[in-house]
Amino acid sequence: MPRFPAHATLALVLALVACQTKSTFDPTEVAVGPGGMVGNGEPLTSGVYPGGNDTPPAPRQVTPPDGTRPPDCDGACLTWCEAQALENPVNRGLCPSLWGVGMSARPINHEQACRRLFVDMTGRLPTQEELGTTCTGTWGEVVQRLMASDDFIRVNQRRAADRFLYSTQVVSVQRIYDMDRLVEKLHRGLVPYDLFASVASAHPVVTRRYADAGDTVEAVFRLFLGRPPFENEKADMARLFALWGDGYVDHPQLAMRLPDAFIRFRCLDEEGAVDPDSKGECASVLWGYNELIFTPDIRASYNPELRELAMWSGLLTGEEWAQLQTPGRILARDVAFWERAVDEVLEQYLGYPLGQQVGPVRDELVRFLLENKGDIRSVHFAVATSIPYLQSMEELGNPTQPVYRWTYGPMKQMDAEAWLDSMSSLSGRELASCDHRITEPQDLLESGSLAGYQLLQASHWNLREPGQDGQGGGVDMSYAQLARTLGGCPVNVVGGRFKVLSILTTSTQLNFVRGLCNPSLDTAVKGAPVERLLPADMPAARAVDSTVATEIARHQYRVFLGREPDATELTEAANAGQACALSLCKAEQFARPFCFALLSSAEALFY
Repeated sequence: MPRFPAHATLALVLALVACQTKSTFDPTEVAVGPGGMVGNGEPLTSGVYPGGNDTPPAPRQVTPPDGTRPPDCDGACLTWCEAQALENPVNRGLCPSLWGVGMSARPINHEQACRRLFVDMTGRLPTQEELGTTCTGTWGEVVQRLMASDDFIRVNQRRAADRFLYSTQVVSVQRIYDMDRLVEKLHRGLVPYDLFASVASAHPVVTRRYADAGDTVEAVFRLFLGRPPFENEKADMARLFALWGDGYVDHPQLAMRLPDAFIRFRCLDEEGAVDPDSKGECASVLWGYNELIFTPDIRASYNPELRELAMWSGLLTGEEWAQLQTPGRILARDVAFWERAVDEVLEQYLGYPLGQQVGPVRDELVRFLLENKGDIRSVHFAVATSIPYLQSMEELGNPTQPVYRWTYGPMKQMDAEAWLDSMSSLSGRELASCDHRITEPQDLLESGSLAGYQLLQASHWNLREPGQDGQGGGVDMSYAQLARTLGGCPVNVVGGRFKVLSILTTSTQLNFVRGLCNPSLDTAVKGAPVERLLPADMPAARAVDSTVATEIARHQYRVFLGREPDATELTEAANAGQACALSLCKAEQFARPFCFALLSSAEALFY
């Protein structure tokens, strides 16, 4: 072990750590880490991109493929596609596998498309008012509005929390907030994707998450290249991650021990200088010579968890962080890095790997992303305004053409939070929430610190006052408990988010909707306000007949599903109203069971 300079005592180091922690901690400005050192200038691009208003071309007049093999676009097909002057990179890449070989996309359904965009870009279904205001104009204009919203940022921050497995039991809450800040900068166009990946590759959210250097290498390869490393890649890059170690920092304001990453001093001699005989153990040579060795100074102290001299990562300078980000910069040189970036966005919106199935789509998107200086917003815009995304999921196209996955629109299951937030927004009944940055909120309360309480107050968690709803004070976990049954609000210690249809999840959803709509009109149940379930100015006590029933049905289809009911659905509602009239039922008695039928349907869960 290298000797530490005699003039730097442990007490001085601890005082330095406490001073830095105190000077940087604020319950409303929690983030501390390398994410604050980048993306502090102007946006990379204007945020306005071409390709938002392509019109689907009529299919080329040739015999379409038979569906048993991938479409084959010859020279004449490629020339035809080039002549269509499509601006959207997804549409350009897809043309040789769709219109150019004689197939067509399914005509767009405006309500479906608006609904899909809202769930994917804001995390909830649109209200009736939003259908008439936000989803107007061209699709390019609609997507621009949604991308400019704070909800768009929150959706992508939550996706990043799933991707990087945020857990306050594993990583310091201040580091998680810092990574969350970095993700926001990425999606506001302040940080190019390669710089984002470089910072993330050496971020404590990643380096503190995994057991050893080899596991960390495997994680960053999967995160940014979409594959595990080969053995020689793993062994070589692990030398750069071997500097990282795990430990804890006592936070004086939160009165908690926070798990955090430390820097170890390796490849040094007994005097603390670089050892020429062992420095090769701290250098990667597979992608050029990259040496990563730190020498101890006043910031170093003995780490009992590592049982050696180490330095808390919170004391690193900007230059030192840049050195540690070498693995991310190495990965960003690979074409597969950029392909993985666009594949993730395609999967996010389409729900299937179009970039793998139709290679030219991926190629066009990579080119588009690089032309826009690595601004990931350009890819979100291109995919969300593309014809394969906005087309209908219904059987509206040519019934004789073979079915390829990209010839009809996406159909996906909503995340637990998106479903719960949609139910709350559409029904007018307020719910609590959870915060992806703080997976164990009780720990902050149990610390007994004022700072912990203030941190929770400023977060998305809801705090109950003593006696509220007949319960004691503390964190309102009702939303989280329900969401976790459905796979949302993950704790991320062992596993992450999941989506599944099972007896348990179905019964959980039915019970929740039953409490929301209160179809039995139980006076002890606090359901949605009846005014939300009925057309404007319709009294709850109005007698029901077939006409009143169809008015209620039209209203609820518009409010809950964002569309007009079809003729069959109106007939069913009229027949139900006629049957209801025989028992002299009132409007509320019809509206609440009808609400339960709509909100428990598959259309309220899938989009």
